[in-house]
Amino acid sequence: MTSRRITTFRIDEELLEGLREVCEREGVPVPEQVRRAIRTWLESKGVIKKAERKRAGTRRRP
Repeated sequence: MTSRRITTFRIDEELLEGLREVCEREGVPVPEQVRRAIRTWLESKGVIKKAERKRAGTRRRP
């Protein structure tokens, strides 16, 4: 797992309420929502590379 640093920033109340609503509805914690959104935005800007998904191995049958 990558190291993480605590960061403090200000956010509009409207955005925070939206994040809390998603947390309540889908169970995704607010910090995880923020990390995902920032990663997606940085990928769209070409700053970081898109993470490659690991493919599931094929199922072997006896």
